[in-house]
Amino acid sequence: MYIRMTDLAPTIAAFLAAGVVAAGGLLAGDADGRAGSAPRTALVIDAAAGRDGRELLDSRLRDVDAEVRLPRTSAEALTNVRYFAAQDYRMVVMGPRSGAAARAAGVPAVRAPD
Repeated sequence: MYIRMTDLAPTIAAFLAAGVVAAGGLLAGDADGRAGSAPRTALVIDAAAGRDGRELLDSRLRDVDAEVRLPRTSAEALTNVRYFAAQDYRMVVMGPRSGAAARAAGVPAVRAPD
């Protein structure tokens, strides 16, 4: 039995996204500038990258302390990004649709590696 790299892509993507959220939470202060209290975080990850096989959401993404959205289309990605930006969430995006949505909306976002 062998494992194709394409089978590992969602797993690697979920691991990297969780790491970005964890690192950002340790380094950030809250909106009042007080250290130790991290702002809320939102992960907007292209649906294909956030899946784990037949599971709609990689199990490790369920355990992160962040709002997670897996947009299937560019329109969904843009809606998710705009919604979280309006709520003052710290944004982490992964995938071409989500990254393009953040750029189109002019929202500052951390871009997790694909």
